[in-house]
Amino acid sequence: MKILPSDNSYSTFCDLISGYRMFCVMAEAVNSGVIDLLEAKEHTIDELLENRAMLPDEGRRFIDLLVNVGLLEQYDGRLYLSRFSRRYLSRTSSDSQRHVLAFEPILMENWHKLGVVLHERQGALIREQSPDDYRERLFLFQQAMTEAAQVRSRELWDALSLLPEQGTIIDIGAGDGSYLREFLARHPEWQGVACDLPDVCAHAATGIIPDNLSFHPCNILDRQELDELVAKHRSTANLLLFSNICHCYSPDENRGLLQKASEMLVEDGLLIVHDFFRDANSFGAMYDLHMLVNTYNGRSYTTAETAAMLQSAGFGHHAVTPLPSRSIAIVAGRNQPYQGITSLFPLRSHALTHGFFAAVELDPARIRSEAWVRAKCSYGCSQYGKRWSCPPHAMDQAGFQELLGCYSRALLIAGQPPLRDFQEKLLNLEKEAFLGGFKKALVFSGGPCSWCEECDDTQCRFPEKRRPSLESCGCDVFALAESCGIPIAPLRSSNDFVQYIGLLLVD
Repeated sequence: MKILPSDNSYSTFCDLISGYRMFCVMAEAVNSGVIDLLEAKEHTIDELLENRAMLPDEGRRFIDLLVNVGLLEQYDGRLYLSRFSRRYLSRTSSDSQRHVLAFEPILMENWHKLGVVLHERQGALIREQSPDDYRERLFLFQQAMTEAAQVRSRELWDALSLLPEQGTIIDIGAGDGSYLREFLARHPEWQGVACDLPDVCAHAATGIIPDNLSFHPCNILDRQELDELVAKHRSTANLLLFSNICHCYSPDENRGLLQKASEMLVEDGLLIVHDFFRDANSFGAMYDLHMLVNTYNGRSYTTAETAAMLQSAGFGHHAVTPLPSRSIAIVAGRNQPYQGITSLFPLRSHALTHGFFAAVELDPARIRSEAWVRAKCSYGCSQYGKRWSCPPHAMDQAGFQELLGCYSRALLIAGQPPLRDFQEKLLNLEKEAFLGGFKKALVFSGGPCSWCEECDDTQCRFPEKRRPSLESCGCDVFALAESCGIPIAPLRSSNDFVQYIGLLLVD
């Protein structure tokens, strides 16, 4: 999560410092056998406590908490798994994340020593492991990554379209091949090649292997092995996938890998970098520290840094799309941009790097014009009738709703004083959107127009800059901001945080 400048609530502080407790609760719900028992059949609390040999008072308090936080549900005195638990904690679920829960405590050991890394160096916590410890940790890691990939692979391939009916996809750092298996299940006429370390490929190549999936054991940091991989598959791949691999390596290593691996692509082939990026969201920024404490030289890159590495490898065009669980896919091509992505991520990034502290994508259909908001402009606002951007000169409710019907996407923008700077930045964002191909781009401001101290009585002096405020069109800005996760409240004192809310409409 990200703490917005407007959020100084103690409840947020409490949520942050106690977040680890929820992990402990989920882990114990699994380890105690509660999840397995209720997966098989619903039970009363007494039946569950007796079956799991829990003490009556302590056990009831634990079960009450599981119900309270939504891991269990209770109807007519009987306990059931919630939809959330049935999906992620159930042993038989295709999206089960139980190995992720088991692996996390290993990672926590180094997180508790973050200060050591900050004062010594990255990699200071890495210790030599015995062969048995290495194999055990590798097994847990592979199982955890497999479970995560089962969810994230669907997200990735849901986001990409406009692919040929036949082709070859090569996955660099394929792990157990989850991304390839999901892709090939959707595109059975394609051929897939999974590349990873020999012991990883050996583990992955067990069980049922699709006829169109093959494995190529390879240490991509070994120049000879990489050359052999490229020579074998030169100019054969329509898609080249780097999923959760770039964050393991340094910038120089990544540039070399991308440059060399690109030789396996056909001329109009696409390279996909799927990863966490520290400029995309707080999860990506946190993942960068995860690499800092748990690897020798891994890191989360920014989307701009990754684009520069792709550019140096000969990929002149790229498109970026965020995925539901906070990873990002960058799709790069040599000669032309990939047309299957129309994400607002570039505009959102531009907003966040040019002075706004929040930019949230939303459907304009969610925005409503309310008569009471317009009435508060007419009765109670000192600017009523004095500004060309305010009522009665601004568009009315009906006009606003009709305009919203012309758009399919929007960004809700939050920023800080001074108001004139906020409105100037909004106009620049509108221009950026227009030049980026969104010809219908139009912004709505927050607060009264700030271009003049007083408006001319006969006409607006700056019609090219004049934009109506959301309030003037009847929009309940408080409700809209809250629905987008932006805390907002009336100002009660001069010390309260002041923020402005604007809107960018695009199509």
